[in-house]
Amino acid sequence: MPKPTPRPRRIDVAFVQRPRVPEIAIAVCGQEGGPFRYHAVSEDRTWSGQLDAPNKETAIFDAIAVIRDDAPELGPVRFLVSLQAKSPLWRYTDEIAALVPGVSVGWPGLSGLPLMEAAKAGLTAQPAEVPPQSTDMSPLWVATDGSVRRKFSGFGWLASNGQYGLHGYRHSKTLHGTKVVLISELRAINDAVRNLQRPLTVMSDSKLAIEMIKRWMDGDIVLPQGYTTERPGGKPAALVSAQRSIHSQREWLTPVWVKGHQGEPLNEGADALARLAQRRAANPADLGTPEYHRRADGLADGFSKQFNLLREVGRPPLAA
Repeated sequence: MPKPTPRPRRIDVAFVQRPRVPEIAIAVCGQEGGPFRYHAVSEDRTWSGQLDAPNKETAIFDAIAVIRDDAPELGPVRFLVSLQAKSPLWRYTDEIAALVPGVSVGWPGLSGLPLMEAAKAGLTAQPAEVPPQSTDMSPLWVATDGSVRRKFSGFGWLASNGQYGLHGYRHSKTLHGTKVVLISELRAINDAVRNLQRPLTVMSDSKLAIEMIKRWMDGDIVLPQGYTTERPGGKPAALVSAQRSIHSQREWLTPVWVKGHQGEPLNEGADALARLAQRRAANPADLGTPEYHRRADGLADGFSKQFNLLREVGRPPLAA
């Protein structure tokens, strides 16, 4: 019998690695008949809110729809939910995938446990009852800003009451054209308006963004040059939704231009939040989720307090 010899390794065979699908963990709580509160966490963003739903499964589905509308740039995404094996939701995962293209729903598993725990912790940190948005309609100042470096964008906003938002993402010249800085500025403004839901004086150091927001308020259908409106799965482009939102809330908005980097606290805070979001999007492993949120909290708290202290001593915001 001939002595076995090892075969040479084939050099024409390669293993293809599938791109990693982003994950978002959702935690919900409430009683049958509703309402339900939810808190969702991704690697670089959080969502919270209250939904009228008959049961937990419907609340999760509605929360998924809200998040998809809020972040259409996500593309395919896997939502992680922690429900009992007998939950009816597991019988309808195929239907969910068909109704919401690009979405899959699954158990968190070991790799998803940190996100799931963060979602549950965020839900616990919320007040037992979420007050209706109309309880406090006092006017606010809010500063917005965008940040772009290489292939990654970020935006941030900071309001005079300390509320804030930030988000980072990879931009595409095919979808967004070359005006990526303007797009990040416009998305920051829309995110602030959508979340604050009250009369706002919106400050931006981008004259182009302020001019376009004013045109949207007047009903003009205009977008940055090169920005396309078609998205996979028929999802609305982010700025198309923003355009409609700004126009519908035009009576509440006063957009003003401020000169950047002149010591205006809210403007400086929004700038810092936008840069933090951009950095996180470009290098997720460089900044862990707890540290990312800790830094964002600290920036928002410090700059908003500085803004209000200056107003107490009679210094008006540096709005033109």
